[in-house]
Amino acid sequence: MEKRKNPEKDLRSKSGLFFQIGLLSAMFLTVCAFEFKSKEISKPVDLSNIYVEEETIVPITEIKPPPPPPPKPVVYNPEVLEPDELEVEVPDVVFDTEEIPDAVIEEIEDLPEEIVPKLPFDIVEDMPEPEGGYEAFYKFINKNLKYPSQARRVGIGGTVYLKFVVDENGEMVDITIAKGVGAGCDKEVLRIFKNPPKWIPGKQRGVPVKVNQIIPVKFILN
Repeated sequence: MEKRKNPEKDLRSKSGLFFQIGLLSAMFLTVCAFEFKSKEISKPVDLSNIYVEEETIVPITEIKPPPPPPPKPVVYNPEVLEPDELEVEVPDVVFDTEEIPDAVIEEIEDLPEEIVPKLPFDIVEDMPEPEGGYEAFYKFINKNLKYPSQARRVGIGGTVYLKFVVDENGEMVDITIAKGVGAGCDKEVLRIFKNPPKWIPGKQRGVPVKVNQIIPVKFILN
């Protein structure tokens, strides 16, 4: 058997009414919210009299431990040892008063003259020169010198430099060619000086010495 609902307790029949009432209420509240005006403040608010208590920040101080006390100085008191008394016998000093004979000073012989080195000099106080002068020396060369046929044939000429030493006696020794031209010219110069003329020796501090010399001998084709 189906149960029947009480029409007085059945709320579904009034749901449309409740919905309309709720909708009207919501619309009314919305209109009121738009119509509501906030109150404007005519005077500005003075904030200068407002006191704000500042928070005091306490600085953190690092507390260092105290340094250790300095070490106590060590006082060294050496024990002073008194030396034993020593008896030292001091012998008597006897001075010999015998007279010393006068010293005999022998006469000093004259010192030898300064030794001059034997090596040849390049430059001395008095340079050597040929006996009769350089003009006579070159006349000797021109008189005895012959132009080598080999050098004349190939047309070679030039200057041969003759090197030698004038010794303490004025003799020409150690005769060599310092610089030559070849083709028989060097040999010709050495040939004529196999019997060289005499020289006046050079002197250093008044003593005859050996002196190096170099002279040119020219070969010129006519």
